[in-house]
Amino acid sequence: MTMRELLGHLVRAGREVTMRARLPFARARRFDACCCGLSKTGTHSMAGLFASYRSAHHPDAHTRLLLAMAWLKNEVDAATVTETLKRRDRLLGLEMESSTLAGTLIESMVDACPEKKFILTIRDVYSWCDSWLDHNVNEPPAPSSLFGQLDLIRLRVKDFVPTTYDAPLVERGFPSLACYFQLWTSHNSRVLDAVPATRLLVVKTGEIGDRIPDIARWVGVPPETLRADRAWLFAAPKKHGLLAVLDRSYVREMAERHCGDLMRRYFADDEGHQRMAAPRAVE
Repeated sequence: MTMRELLGHLVRAGREVTMRARLPFARARRFDACCCGLSKTGTHSMAGLFASYRSAHHPDAHTRLLLAMAWLKNEVDAATVTETLKRRDRLLGLEMESSTLAGTLIESMVDACPEKKFILTIRDVYSWCDSWLDHNVNEPPAPSSLFGQLDLIRLRVKDFVPTTYDAPLVERGFPSLACYFQLWTSHNSRVLDAVPATRLLVVKTGEIGDRIPDIARWVGVPPETLRADRAWLFAAPKKHGLLAVLDRSYVREMAERHCGDLMRRYFADDEGHQRMAAPRAVE
């Protein structure tokens, strides 16, 4: 074990002790909500909106990352995942948690927390993929990063061999475009299938600020208590426009093959529909 890993273990152990010590004195939840959108769809922003409440982005990340990877690799059963999430949710006592990991573990989250309401933030596949690529160009994950390891699993890198059209991505160290587009569909479809309609609110990323009244009403708090000034957090400091470098016909074909139905369902009447026909040019 390296010194960094040892320090990380000690920090997590300290947090665990603190959480358990506070549990008997914790104030009852005023509401119980979870944003389970895919990475780069506004999960930071959703946690920021609820900054006046007990809110966190990627809470209990180390435990849930290991759990998510084990789940995706079929190394742990659903009952174990559900029981772990139930126990950790009680310890955390959050009113709003926002994390892509909740979406990865959504079936067990729904069972473990029967009173929890869910918000799925969703972004059209083109701008989402651009944002994901921008983030990883600007901040490449370290080899030891658990999030980096999770991405290799959920992107299903070994299942989609790069084509000649993927060369601009491969040259940057990225897998094929199909990896990203299948993830967009699998994550969103998993949440839509697992969460009962009565417990799910779908919010487009670009409408988070405008839908503050709806979001507040959904969880049962006054709209003025939500932090509108934090409705757009963690934007990429630099955009690279990698998607626009790829052959347009290829991007269009991959989007239709992997994402067509969901794109039409949620973005047929707005800008996303236009992107289906022609991805944006480099800005």
